[in-house]
Amino acid sequence: MDVHRSLVLAILSVTATFAGMIVYAARVGRGANQSATVVGGGLLGGLGLSSAATAWSILGGGPHVAVLVVASVPWLIAPALLFLHAQRKVPLGGITVRVGDRLPKFEALRPDMTSFDSTSLSGKRWLLKFFRGEWCPFCQAELERFDAMGTELQRHGVSVFALSKDSPEAAARHRERDGLRLQLLCDPDLAVIRRFGLEHKKAMEISDGPRIRLFGRFVGTRPVYRHMAAPTTLLVDEQGVIRWIDQTGDYKVRSEPERVLGAIEEAFGPGRRPPQAFASRVSTSSPSHFQAT
Repeated sequence: MDVHRSLVLAILSVTATFAGMIVYAARVGRGANQSATVVGGGLLGGLGLSSAATAWSILGGGPHVAVLVVASVPWLIAPALLFLHAQRKVPLGGITVRVGDRLPKFEALRPDMTSFDSTSLSGKRWLLKFFRGEWCPFCQAELERFDAMGTELQRHGVSVFALSKDSPEAAARHRERDGLRLQLLCDPDLAVIRRFGLEHKKAMEISDGPRIRLFGRFVGTRPVYRHMAAPTTLLVDEQGVIRWIDQTGDYKVRSEPERVLGAIEEAFGPGRRPPQAFASRVSTSSPSHFQAT
């Protein structure tokens, strides 16, 4: 009888561990920001139940093989989850622009291999979003949230351009796969990312190996370490001046729609488009406060 009870506890320990992981992944799949609390809670519950199952099995006459095998699952998963959690930090402080600076001119590639020049947006308001890559489920969710804000952004006359180190081929697949309407920009050599001081060196990327679809997000199966952009959002006005900068020290936490729209309304007022007459007078030769490093 004790063996059966111990086995039930062991099964519950596995259930608790995976329940936390599933709830976390499902919320990310729906585009919600997540802390590690739900995963940590499930894991702690799983480890506690696992320990109880093992102890009960031993006290009931000796460890039972089936109980030990099932109860070991949370302990085998725990190192992987703790390792992934340890990778969450993004280095801040290297950014080379500040609020009030003019956005430095830069060039990038579009998914169709044509060239993009930032000066083409003179006289326009836009959000420049630096993201890790099309393989990142948190980036996928965030860009979909930006897309869903399209009507509100248009009301303020703001366009969205999202830049990563992805190749044009990968960006084209990304846009088609996720049905994105916003503009994707490619910086495969990280020239733009480094110029803005937004390089996250040796960050963990899970893009290699076979891709799997998990709660609507596409992820790889083999982690590697590569350089990439630190998630950052810049709000730029008609004069090319940076009005707002949003960064995260944890790549799992991203710009919420309310936060973005609040920053836009604070910068431009509620629902105000840029005056066309003013926009037509903006000069593309204005001096920049940016100093290349």
